[in-house]
Order: sequence, then structure tokens, then C-alpha cells
Amino acid sequence: MRSIIVIRLRTLLAIVCSYNQTQIFCFQFHVNESSRQTSGDSLQVFGKASRTLSWWCFNPGLAMEEFLKLGVRSIILTSGTLSPLDSLAMELNLEFPVRLENPHVISQDQIWVGVVPVGPSGHPLNSSYRTRETVKYKQELGTVIVNFARIVPDGLLVFFPSYSMMDKCIDYWKNRNHEHSVDDSTIWQRMCKHKQPVIEPRQSSNFPNAIEDYAAKLRDPSTSGAIFFAVCRGKVSEGLDFADRAGRAVIVTGMPFSTPTDPKVRLKREYLDKQAKPSNKNPKALTGEEWYVQQAARAVNQAVGRVIRHRHDYGAIIYCDERFVWPNYQSQMSYWLKPYIKCYSKYGEVVQTLTRFFRDKVCVDPKEMDSNEIALHRLQTNVCRRRFYLTRLPQQ
Repeated sequence: MRSIIVIRLRTLLAIVCSYNQTQIFCFQFHVNESSRQTSGDSLQVFGKASRTLSWWCFNPGLAMEEFLKLGVRSIILTSGTLSPLDSLAMELNLEFPVRLENPHVISQDQIWVGVVPVGPSGHPLNSSYRTRETVKYKQELGTVIVNFARIVPDGLLVFFPSYSMMDKCIDYWKNRNHEHSVDDSTIWQRMCKHKQPVIEPRQSSNFPNAIEDYAAKLRDPSTSGAIFFAVCRGKVSEGLDFADRAGRAVIVTGMPFSTPTDPKVRLKREYLDKQAKPSNKNPKALTGEEWYVQQAARAVNQAVGRVIRHRHDYGAIIYCDERFVWPNYQSQMSYWLKPYIKCYSKYGEVVQTLTRFFRDKVCVDPKEMDSNEIALHRLQTNVCRRRFYLTRLPQQ
């Protein structure tokens, strides 16, 4: 074991010494020391304290320089979550003289995009650390989701900023009666009257079962659909196709900011702030705060991209946080979404326009029934292929 550690350390030092003095400032050493564990509620200590030595690069442009040294003449980056392109090009230290940002292939009557800053009682929807733990916020958000579960047909995706916030909200909705409920029911019970719930598991091994459960509940003729509670940057938000009835709407409950005290996040922000100082004479340099917001916005853009998967599809994208009204947040949204965004000041108007949108879509071509079943099959197949690939990966 010690010989392996020595070999890895020697390899790391060789890499460090291969960079010049300018490049070396793009890296940062970090030592994480884990404390010894205790056994349950007792004071008995077991195991050994360990240290992890990390060597992090905070300038992705160095990797692109390596490509150029290998003689690469063309680099094509394609994704729906690359914007804003100027900051991306600056971080990668490449010009990207040819750029293309396309509108969507759908028409305006196929999509509803709204920012919902307040709930039905007029209380602000804000998932920041100052308000997300309050009872009033959890009640208001829960009531909003109940109403949307009633309006949206078939599949509904709800994305939270983190697993912790999702767990706390669901726990509150399950165990507390709503103060305005006439039948003494909980918010969770009211949700289940309209949609059968599925919760994204933390463990990847349990995720295929969750997808199968979601598809089965959508197929069940005795229900009016299913609601999938998930997390931005989680398994639901990455690479899955919730086309047609598998995803008629997506709700984003807040900005998924990374933990600011995380060592890698903190050091990255410090590095960018140093690069953005006036003494470095780079007026376009991205600050640590700008990068921090962009990373959260890209996670949101990735999540909302789960719906509207083909030119005949339709659906709604609902931002349930008052901060999405702010111009600096809207500027980070995907290019194709911007023409459709509307900020609502009154909750009643949200309910009216969203209800009208889906009511107008009820009379559809009978062929859509076939496409709906294909969409559910494709969703399950994609997850099964991912699971098969992961189980067949060679052992390191």
C-alpha cells in the first residue's frame, strides 16, 4: 500500500514540475484530513484519521492547450447548456470564431414558460438559505406544487437545489397538516390525489427501479399521472428523455448553488477573483461570484431541458423562485428559452394561463397515443442501457 502511495506521489510531482511558472499558479494543493469515527452514540473511537492530498487545476484552458500541442485543428462543442458563450470561451482560452445559438424547432403555442415569484397567499417563493427552512416557505411551495399537479396532465418533474432540501420539504409535507386544509389532510396527501409520487434515490443502484416505477404509474389508467421529485445535477436531470406524457412540465424550486464552503468551490472562486483584479489587465475576466452563479444556472438549464424533446412535443417550464425575475439570472438562461419567458406578479394569472395552455392541448391527434408509449419505453431503455454500461465497466 505504501509503495502505491509513493508511486502516485512521484507521478503527481512529475506533473507539477512539467508546468512553467505562469501555469503553476493555475493549480492549488489541498489537504483534507478526515477525523476518526465514533461508534453510534458512544464515545468509542475507531479507525484512523486519514489525509487526502489533492492537486486541482482551476484553469481548463490548460487542457485545451494540450490539445493544440497534439496538432488538433478543429474543436466542436455542442450542448444546450454552454451559454453564456463569451465566458466559456474565456475559460477555455480559445477564440471560437464560429458560434451558433439556435432557436428551438417548436412554435410558441407548444411551450409555456413562467417565473412564479409568489404563491397563492402572496408569500414570496425564495429558496435561499435565509428562507428555505421556514414553515411559511415550505407551506407555500407545497401548495403551489399541489395546484400545478392538478393542472398539469400526465408526468410532472420537480427539481430541488439539493437532496437535503428535497428531503426536508417532503418530510414536512408528509407530517404536517396544512393550515388551510378543510379536511385536515397533509400537503403530501393532497399531492397524491392528483399525481402518484416518485422520489429520486440517492444511490445510483436504485435509480432504474425508480424510473420503472414512474413509467408504471404513468401507464396506470386509474391515476391522472405521476410526479417525479428530483435534484438539479442529479440522475434525473442528466441525459434522460422525458418526451411527451413522460414530462409535460418541469418545476424548478430554486437555484442549485454549490456549497460555498466546499474547498474546491472556495478555491476556484478565489482563483478567479485574483485573475479579475485590475492589475491583471483583463477586463473580460470572470469573477468568482459570476462563475458561481453561472454554474447554478447551467444546472437549471440542464434540468429544464428534460422536457420538449422533439418538434411535436409540448410542455411547461415553471420557475418557482422570485430570484428568477432578476435580470442577472435571466441572462443565464438557455438562448432558446428567452423569447418565451414571462414573469408573473399575480399567482392567479399563472393558474389561469397555465390551465388554458393545457386545455388547448387536450384535443390531440390520435397518433400521439403511440408516441406517448414510445416515449415511456425510450425512457426506460435509456436507463437500462446506462445501468448495463456501468456494470460492464472494467475494474480499475
